[in-house]
Amino acid sequence: MAVKTIQYRGDYDEKLYWERVDRNLGWLGDTLEEQRARQEKLRDAVIGIVGTGGIGGAVATRLVRMGARNLKLADPDEFDIPNIQRQLGASLENVGRNKAEVVAEMAFDLTRDVNIDVYPQGITPETAEQFMDGCDYVMDQMEFYQVQNRYALHRAFRASDRCRFMFKIPTVSHKVFVFTYTHDSMPIEEVYDLPEDGPIDDFATRRLMERIIPEMPEYPGTKMLDEWFVGMQRMPIFGACPPLAEGILVERLAQEIMEIPGRVALPVQPGYAVFDSLTWESKVVERAWWAK
Repeated sequence: MAVKTIQYRGDYDEKLYWERVDRNLGWLGDTLEEQRARQEKLRDAVIGIVGTGGIGGAVATRLVRMGARNLKLADPDEFDIPNIQRQLGASLENVGRNKAEVVAEMAFDLTRDVNIDVYPQGITPETAEQFMDGCDYVMDQMEFYQVQNRYALHRAFRASDRCRFMFKIPTVSHKVFVFTYTHDSMPIEEVYDLPEDGPIDDFATRRLMERIIPEMPEYPGTKMLDEWFVGMQRMPIFGACPPLAEGILVERLAQEIMEIPGRVALPVQPGYAVFDSLTWESKVVERAWWAK
């Protein structure tokens, strides 16, 4: 059965498009033909964003500004007061409204030449396959404690002949992690090593913490972090870090889509990349400690 979606369909103006993305082109090649060919890869790609909160919502509008014209957005949550601290679209006026719907309106109004499909029911075992259908790339910015729905999304990805890879880029303290899933990487079920329909109890929460946060910060201490992650089942987020993650995600995604020469290959799961703005360190880890 088809899942009901909200659809935006833009009117494409060739002249206006190339005028608005002109500043991209100087970094995309040595000839105008080469530059345009790379820009067209981004223009024509279909990009799915699951979770349109602090990172995903900003990624959607950034991609539109850069010239992406085809997005799929999914999020079942509504904006609340704490979201105003960091999330695009969160405001007193939008409290109680669906996040994906608000972000889609904002993204479409930027240029009115984009095509956006909105899944306000989010990703579930019932919606995952339809959402994945037609996607070339998917950004998994789903809420931390999701297991069953994330498994469903990844199963749909592995069944897709079209989608090249998935990124998951969480923020932790002042760090940004980059996790890459391909058709040959470790499946999410093996990464989490949790039953699909099991309870999100203390054990499951700590397992998610070690898999999603392979390098825990030293400050604050473990007791305080346990109060948040395990006791309250809320992930603390430093409000300045999501924009950092947005930039890293969009930069890397665009580099891959446009096939920009010189980019360093990132490891796939169970490897990862990390940037820490507190220590000003970045590194690539070929295999997480728990997978050794």
